[in-house]
Amino acid sequence: MMDAVWSNWFRPVNKTILGVLHGVPIFSGLSDRELRKVERYMVLRKFVDGEYVFSQREPGAGMYIVLSGGVKIIMESPHERSKELTSLNEGDFFGEMALLDESARSASAIASTEILEVLSFFRGDLLKLVQEYPEIANKVLWNIGVVLSDRLRKNNELYYETCKRIPQ
Repeated sequence: MMDAVWSNWFRPVNKTILGVLHGVPIFSGLSDRELRKVERYMVLRKFVDGEYVFSQREPGAGMYIVLSGGVKIIMESPHERSKELTSLNEGDFFGEMALLDESARSASAIASTEILEVLSFFRGDLLKLVQEYPEIANKVLWNIGVVLSDRLRKNNELYYETCKRIPQ
């Protein structure tokens, strides 16, 4: 179940970290040399089925890129059943808004396969990138803006379509 708001552009499966990063729109346009510099800031993390990568309403700290396995993005509510927004797999990314601010997470991310392997890239890492490699950081920040703009535009379209179906 992949909706327009969460979908990441189609890209071929590539098992190398560098190959995966090439497929992530936030790192679009970066050379292999630049990606290797960004890769130095990333940490490999593993989660087991049902384990939270992060919880809704906790402060955002960074983004994650799925290397293998799967993750569900869930909107939790104390008054209603939780709603699965999407499932993400290899090459997909999530949590990128946390690179720009420390606001509360808008949804939870939960491992949905036996083993989920992700690369984590935290806000502090982006700030170090800004200091150490400003040209690379500018490209990454620009791409984050493009990704968020695209997702907002698609979300607006979904909202408009939903409103059309509600009787006035």
